[in-house]
Amino acid sequence: MTGTRAQRTLVATATAWAAGAMGLAVAAFSLPIDDFWLSLASARAIQEGARPDRAIDLTWTPMLPDALNPQWGAQLILGAPGSTWGALAINGLLIGAGLLLTAVRTRLTASAAATGAAMFLAVAVVAPHLLARAQSFSIALLPLALLLLERAGRAPWLPLAYGALVAVWANLHGAFVIGQAAAVAWLAGSIWEALRHGGWRATAVPAATALAAAVAPILNPVGLDLLAYAYAQPGLEVVRAISVEWQPSWPWIPVATLFWAYLGLVVAGRILRRGGAEPWQLLLAAFLAVLAIGSIRHIPWFVLAAGPMLARDVDALLQARPRLAASVGSVRPTRAAVQLALAALLMVAVQPVRTALPQNVGRVTPDAPVALAERLAHELAGDSLQPARVLNEQVWGGYLDYRLGDQIETAMDGRLEIRSAETWSRYFSLLQGQDHPAERLAAEGVEWVAVRPERSALIGELRRSGWSVVFEDEGSMLLRAQ
Repeated sequence: MTGTRAQRTLVATATAWAAGAMGLAVAAFSLPIDDFWLSLASARAIQEGARPDRAIDLTWTPMLPDALNPQWGAQLILGAPGSTWGALAINGLLIGAGLLLTAVRTRLTASAAATGAAMFLAVAVVAPHLLARAQSFSIALLPLALLLLERAGRAPWLPLAYGALVAVWANLHGAFVIGQAAAVAWLAGSIWEALRHGGWRATAVPAATALAAAVAPILNPVGLDLLAYAYAQPGLEVVRAISVEWQPSWPWIPVATLFWAYLGLVVAGRILRRGGAEPWQLLLAAFLAVLAIGSIRHIPWFVLAAGPMLARDVDALLQARPRLAASVGSVRPTRAAVQLALAALLMVAVQPVRTALPQNVGRVTPDAPVALAERLAHELAGDSLQPARVLNEQVWGGYLDYRLGDQIETAMDGRLEIRSAETWSRYFSLLQGQDHPAERLAAEGVEWVAVRPERSALIGELRRSGWSVVFEDEGSMLLRAQ
């Protein structure tokens, strides 16, 4: 390659490598939030005999009758290796697969240079949302579902294949409803094309695919109850009031700011190119954009779906600006398979050593009360008569359940929807030190409190009632009843 040609590939190649490196870093070092530890604790309970399809009894606060455990399949898969690093490796591969499939979808309709630019933007937007938890299964399965709809055409086997995909998805994570929405959008687009140009026979496969996607989730241990759960959860007042990620994506929220910039680029492309995509893709993107605006949690679905559209917009810009295209250059696709294989190996290989790395690098337990859990485990050592009840910070529940197992019963964890608003109100009033907390905790048989030091009202009330501080560090405090 001549020097001139090398210079002409520099910008595009650098962008593609930057997108790949950022995707690898996000997948390999995805942050395990409390839901990740809750999944591992749940998997252990299921392996020990707990009923997998119903909410697992890990806490001492009351649960709603017949509350579901919709992520049982994901929990068992994450817990199968029996180690933290193994679960993190599975999670990393899922995120990596989602990004890779999105890149494949994009490359099939856009140039390599445009694909690199679009993926760089996509990874930058979704990086804060690619955490270690059961949602990673949906991160991988949504691009696969869209790839099936986009590339299978009117193949007669598509309804069966898509239905099987959604059935598996429904037993892993509740975002399978996005897969259903994609099939409905594809059907709506086919009907629109039939109304414009005729050819109603072309709607047969989309109709069968949408029907399969609608029916397939029933193939789960609780049947129709899962559909009721999946459709109702986003609108539950308890969930939206407690969980930040279920609240609106206001532009001034840091994790949502880049989403609005990305959305602006996609909307501008639709205006300037007068659509520039198939009707069903526009319909799905509009639907997912509304969801993402209404809830931070839905941002990844819009970004993963809209990536190919944005790449085609970049291609259109480069075609209209030859000098810009010349300065950007192109990407050499050689050795891509080897590079991807090495990236996958590195993604897995780094997991066993993450625990030995500094927390600001390894990112295994940066938000978990590790030292507090160690001290509580020491205090409870040898006491095997019954689990000790602990009043804990909700965002620590999963980690404490995972770390201490049968030694404790926590008060709360990340399962927001399995408790009534009254139960949550009583819990938060305890954390705020209201209504004689020492007496209330004694009535519930609670002997331990694990909270942040800033819970000054609660800590003060308990200490005045004879509770003692057993452990304290910068981010956590452990108290014991007298």
